[in-house]
Amino acid sequence: MIDETDTQILKELNWNCRIQVKQLAKIVHLTAPAVSARIANMEDQGIIKKYTLELDLEKVGLHRPVFIQVALEDPNRKNYLKVIHKYRNAIRQNYKTTGDMNYLVEGAFHNNDELNNFITDLEKIATYRVYDVLGEEF
Repeated sequence: MIDETDTQILKELNWNCRIQVKQLAKIVHLTAPAVSARIANMEDQGIIKKYTLELDLEKVGLHRPVFIQVALEDPNRKNYLKVIHKYRNAIRQNYKTTGDMNYLVEGAFHNNDELNNFITDLEKIATYRVYDVLGEEF
């Protein structure tokens, strides 16, 4: 179980996972070794699973961010996962969902051709809906 201090540490790490422990310690009013111990404990418990980075998709050439809802036609998801793996560099997240669609894919493609290739492979095994991302408002 985590306490208020752990929650504050997680919020700061979520905002900037590269924050220095010394700086984080000042924010939560603890010593750096105490903060390091808390972070290590949350890693050991699986609360912190990984550290990631957020890309500016445009600056790395991924000009086609999309969300795609997928409904598998074949209950065997093996072929679907092969397609996802084939395009793993363009797939940012692949969520299993409830409802009439089985998955929600967050993708970022270099161009329309790359997106079209993915859709062409996907339509052989599933129905889908593509939602273009116009921008982020957070």
